[in-house]
Amino acid sequence: MTVLRRVGSFALAFGLFPFVVEAAEPTGPLAEKLKGVTVKQFAKAPGYSEGPTWIDGNVYFCSGALLKATKDGTVTKYLDLNPAGTVLKKDGGLLIADNKHKALLELTTDGKVNVLADEFDGKPLNSLNDLTVDVAGNVYWTDPSGSSLQKPIGNVFRVTPEGVVTKVATGLAFPNGLDVDPAGKFLYVIESQSKKILRYAVPASDKPLGEAELFYDLGGSGGDGCAFDSDGNLWSTDFHRPETMRGRIAILSTDPKVKPGDRALAYVEMPTKVVSNITFGGPGRDEIFCTTGDPPGVFHAKVGVKGFAGHPGKAMKVKRTLEVRPE
Repeated sequence: MTVLRRVGSFALAFGLFPFVVEAAEPTGPLAEKLKGVTVKQFAKAPGYSEGPTWIDGNVYFCSGALLKATKDGTVTKYLDLNPAGTVLKKDGGLLIADNKHKALLELTTDGKVNVLADEFDGKPLNSLNDLTVDVAGNVYWTDPSGSSLQKPIGNVFRVTPEGVVTKVATGLAFPNGLDVDPAGKFLYVIESQSKKILRYAVPASDKPLGEAELFYDLGGSGGDGCAFDSDGNLWSTDFHRPETMRGRIAILSTDPKVKPGDRALAYVEMPTKVVSNITFGGPGRDEIFCTTGDPPGVFHAKVGVKGFAGHPGKAMKVKRTLEVRPE
């Protein structure tokens, strides 16, 4: 069994020989399969990057605008927005959490940018970070702005295909990445400031989220974004590990019989200081593309594990169309 080595802060502070605390690394078929995975930079970016989506060999991601990285690593500005997250629907529409217009947007296949939601209870939206779609076609997004452990005022919002916007959860310490499992039963939310991943039962479209349960405690510096593989395992970005000074991907079992502390099935170590978000892509959807902050850009690895394509979504009610077109 391999071990994780952690350096004691007391020893570092006083210049002593560091002590090591040993903790069991994941073992098993998936851990063995991913042990030799090579992660390489796919594209460079002008700044902190997040919210990737793979489409036909290209990666669309967020870094001061919606950027497009082609197969050869060329990065261009695609849409003049300030997005934080993207999700692809089955009909080819790209859902975008945008903070330039403080709106949930949809880029259609013919290049139109439609506003799906931009207010709640008669007031403009505060912020939009990441987003996902459930079986019924509802779109969820996180609103973390201004929240922290000391001030847990973060929210999760939902808009139905008919355009009804609801605040479905509140009181969160920086809600960040989120996703609905392939079975459509649970919504997983990464609460970055507490370093925990929370799990909610997906409610009816006219009901708020119920009580959250602890799914997993990432520790370290907490998590950011996530994605599911086709087997229902959650691939969470483990933002930055103090013991290695790098980020990694933690692959977690969602089996309800597994205790929260025993969920780690495998890790993919990243050659970056931080990793922000992840998506599956490639012709067989068995490759991962991860956005990063230091160095900023997109990193890629062939993992040989098929990713979940996401719930297909539905046609959404459009409030208005922006005068923004792909460049």
